[in-house]
Amino acid sequence: MVGPENTSVLFEDTTPHFSPENTPVDVARLGLANLAAFAVLATNPIETGAETDRSTEAFRVSRNPDTYEVSIESDITLEDYRRIAAPEDMALLQKQAEGLRGKRVVFINPTLEGGGVAMLRPPLIHMLRQFGVDAHWYVMNGRKNPTDENPFDFTKLMHNISQRRMAPDVRITAAGKAVHKRWNDQNAEVLLKQETILTADIIIPDDPQPAPLIRGLQTVNQKFKLISRNHIDTSNKLMADPATPQGELATYLLDECGIRDADAIVAHPVEAFIYPGMEDKTFFAPATVEPFDDLNRELTDIEIRNGITFINGEITIKNLESAAAGRSEDLQELVDPTRRRIILVARFDESKGMHLAMELGVRTRKQMRASGVAEADLPQVIIVGNGSVDDPSGIPMYEQMMELRREEYPDEKDGIILMRLKHNYKAMNALMYPSPANGEAEPAAVFGMQTSEAEGCETRISDFIRHKVPMVVANRGGMPLQVVEGQSGFILDFDRSDFDLKRGADIISEHMMNPEKYAALTESTLRMAETFNNREFTTVANAIRWLRIFKSVLDGTPADKRWKISELAEAELPQAA
Repeated sequence: MVGPENTSVLFEDTTPHFSPENTPVDVARLGLANLAAFAVLATNPIETGAETDRSTEAFRVSRNPDTYEVSIESDITLEDYRRIAAPEDMALLQKQAEGLRGKRVVFINPTLEGGGVAMLRPPLIHMLRQFGVDAHWYVMNGRKNPTDENPFDFTKLMHNISQRRMAPDVRITAAGKAVHKRWNDQNAEVLLKQETILTADIIIPDDPQPAPLIRGLQTVNQKFKLISRNHIDTSNKLMADPATPQGELATYLLDECGIRDADAIVAHPVEAFIYPGMEDKTFFAPATVEPFDDLNRELTDIEIRNGITFINGEITIKNLESAAAGRSEDLQELVDPTRRRIILVARFDESKGMHLAMELGVRTRKQMRASGVAEADLPQVIIVGNGSVDDPSGIPMYEQMMELRREEYPDEKDGIILMRLKHNYKAMNALMYPSPANGEAEPAAVFGMQTSEAEGCETRISDFIRHKVPMVVANRGGMPLQVVEGQSGFILDFDRSDFDLKRGADIISEHMMNPEKYAALTESTLRMAETFNNREFTTVANAIRWLRIFKSVLDGTPADKRWKISELAEAELPQAA
């Protein structure tokens, strides 16, 4: 079982930071032209705790530290979406927005960046406002006193218990619940005074972290409708058994925190994710991606080069830190944009199956080598992700993966790149682009991986598919919903003892060694992006689903489990005579 056993430890960054002048390494060999260039990069270390300047992004977000409200600005209009969305989908979007103009909707969560919720909210809020919905987003503060116990240790424990990543004897405690509630009470001192919240028609605690706010919200606003969102992989069967750790946690969230009072629950389209006893209130709505944000929009050649340069700068800084700490075995090669690559993009988290992704990549390299592929032509295995303020697992999991690279794959480690990156959507976007191979016209083959052992709905899958990059994914949670087997990727059977990794390596190596076969797969991947993923897993679909839910709770109509936009359009739009 993957996951920390001692949950009382506060996770802190103990990585040594230092200045270039006392670093006894060959800087040029590690990828920087000169020490001055390193000095510029080193002024912005990965773990600063400061919010990233996002004033140049497609969705410009900033948070008011006094009110906790997030400001969202963007030049993207409904006309932009009309150019890329099916006419019937835009008609359905317009239909769902009818009657909601002026309704006040508030989302609350604990993170501005890092993780799915923070990615989903800016485009959704921006689109809702264009339809006249008075939509707002509040992001909670961290602990009030730096010496207090970190509430994110407890919320991460909740996350890992829910996703069965902890040993069976690890459970939530009264002390942990007290930390959770105290942190929410501290945020309530600000949030429950905001006029927007006091007068909201609908309030959405966007995950279990702000659940203890519910009781206070009910005290100050007697009219609002409550929508609770479960965005992770949960087990209805285990939650229904109060003797299990998952059952204890479900009882805490549903009854102590007040989620059972919700007028609606939103979950990914997997029956097992439904809270016990809440079946009649549950709507399905998978996570989506935004076509116009910096993670998905088309980049210029210069932006692609700059994105890879940014990642390589981060690798170089880490190399210098490792060298200064005497960890020469942890030095890493830079991303080579002309080489094949196999990529996992995810937070360093116990659920993400990063050890399985590494094994899948190594198996692929070995199979290609055995087939006669030259060492320089083997794919780089790249595992990268951003950090998040609410995820204390990031640093320990990164170190665990570095140890695995070092200890289990010493002969392959030069082909494996592991990096936790600062927030930079353009860089992640650039990494997914197939790049020209050694100056030739045909791009180097790229495969995406998502090997999570528990997952709600990993949106990086649809990102890759939009980039014409086929996927190899686990049959866990909502991930298989995004992949059309054999056309946009392949779904591995994680119920097997070997996690079906041999089949995955066979698939990747076979396509990487056969340009015609790979080209055919990328073309079918693009078709699936255009005909399926772009319709079901982008912001237009997300807004349609949320507007349906808003109307339902305001009108008092029952929940349903319909979520596919293709089916909703057929059922809810007047048919042409």
